[in-house]
Amino acid sequence: MQRDANVLDLRVIDPERRDLVGGKAAGLAALIRLGERVPDGFCVTTEAYRLDEVPRDEVLAAYERLGGGPVAVRSSATAEDLPHASFAGQQDTCLSVSGTENLLEAIRACWTSLHTERARAYREAAGIPQDTARMAVVVQRMVDAEVAGVLFTANPVTGSRRETVVDATLGLGAAVVDGTAAADHYVLDGPTQQARGCLTPARLAELRETGARLQGALGAEQDIEWAYDRDGVLWLLQSRPMTALFPAPPESREPGPRLYVEFGHVQGMLQPATPMGVATLKSVLAGMLASFGIAVEIVDIGGRLYGDLTDAMRDPAARQRLVKLMAVDFGPRAQAVVEHLLDDPRFTPRRSARRPSAAALTAAPGAVAGILRALARPEAARAGVFGEIERLRRRPVTDPATAAELLDLLEDGAPPHTGDAILWPVVTGLLVCAALPPLLRGIAGDDEIHTVLGGMPHNVTIEMDLALWQVARRAAPYREMLLDTPPDQLAAAHLAGELPDFGMAESSTRTASAPPPRSTSVYRGGRRTRRRCSRCSPTACGSPTPSRPRTAASNAPRPGPRRHSPSSPGAPAASDRCGDGSPGSSCGAHGS
Repeated sequence: MQRDANVLDLRVIDPERRDLVGGKAAGLAALIRLGERVPDGFCVTTEAYRLDEVPRDEVLAAYERLGGGPVAVRSSATAEDLPHASFAGQQDTCLSVSGTENLLEAIRACWTSLHTERARAYREAAGIPQDTARMAVVVQRMVDAEVAGVLFTANPVTGSRRETVVDATLGLGAAVVDGTAAADHYVLDGPTQQARGCLTPARLAELRETGARLQGALGAEQDIEWAYDRDGVLWLLQSRPMTALFPAPPESREPGPRLYVEFGHVQGMLQPATPMGVATLKSVLAGMLASFGIAVEIVDIGGRLYGDLTDAMRDPAARQRLVKLMAVDFGPRAQAVVEHLLDDPRFTPRRSARRPSAAALTAAPGAVAGILRALARPEAARAGVFGEIERLRRRPVTDPATAAELLDLLEDGAPPHTGDAILWPVVTGLLVCAALPPLLRGIAGDDEIHTVLGGMPHNVTIEMDLALWQVARRAAPYREMLLDTPPDQLAAAHLAGELPDFGMAESSTRTASAPPPRSTSVYRGGRRTRRRCSRCSPTACGSPTPSRPRTAASNAPRPGPRRHSPSSPGAPAASDRCGDGSPGSSCGAHGS
């Protein structure tokens, strides 16, 4: 194939030449080489795009060889149908194009669509340099579709590789692809299907078989566009890798389902860990779980850490401890899931001569000593955790001077710091939480126990929840203003420091004898001055009250008894009373 070719028949394209024909044309060429049924067509290559001139004579000659008539003109950018970025719907497709001039115009439209704002934004999000993108164009004979749609060889919602998902509609499938039309939705998880919708069981079986064949041949889960013509013949219009599918767990030595739980999800780790972080966390987590007598394999899936709980679920001694551990660190919902799976026959206990693992034997002495120290001196243990974190933060980090030193560090495999001073006080806290339910069984119900746990001190999560609750409580009187003011005006007022202070910036040491200073805030009604009730502490009240003299702008919503004002129907009237100083409150103070 010549490097400077401007127009190529799809049947002669080398699928490896994405730089010349783009992703869509390369994918169609691969299907043709596999012997699949693909509509005849040709490709206007990136070489023509580089010259910025549609090769009129070559295009019209290729169009004539197709027999003229309606064709589909489809973008085929070099940065398209990639394993990590599909670019679905980002560039133009023109269907049922007839006539030479319309064809040439449609090719130019595809070229132009490479530089739309949405296409540029998609490339930027995918980390693809803008100056590397080139556009080829695929022209194919239109299929007179009776029914068409898309097929996924894995479930894009659940990630299940055992399910095939089909969306189909009568006529052209473009509306299914771009999501503008309702489609019949099929989840195929067995060999037989009941007749419903626009696809017969026979056609569903054929689609599923086709998807499995292409996945096996192309080596990855596929997103396939297809159409049945009026004669009932299946045509493949595109096949590309599924890009929104989370990586599958590693292959297991034993058949059957496995139970995984993500550690990063619980700890709020929003990004994948680095390789060194993965190695360190694997060692720490395995040792911590081993101290509970639970053997869990820590695996890396997509740069995130998961615990394979399957063996622990099948261990007669460990499975009940696992339920308690889930309740402490993962919450009641995760605990309910694990308890439900205890009755699943696929996780039936297997009796075996289980011996303590090497990790458990290694971790046990340090675990016992660390837990006993934390129980005996909890304040000292807590101070030690924060001190160790600060020490690690201040410790200078020196990169290996040579590649050989870096290789030695990686091959060593042992984390540079075991973190016992941090780990075992945390484990002690988990154990104390786990001990409450059995200790209070018959004395307190589950809801009461959760209330007790929620009120325990030094719980960062609970403290954050309470802080958010306080902000929501203080923002409640401004509900109408926050909901009705356009976002750009709210953003501008925030940047100018003119929104009410909902308490996020208040000092925890401020007392009733040192009331907060005056501040100003802007509403659509104008500017007003406010200060807080002088008798309420920030945590007990903290409600903004108007100062005198008042202006018309002070009719904006504020804390206080909700009355209807003649000047502002439905809005709260101005009041001198502290928002928490209603007759039934413990404050009862007036703004000063």
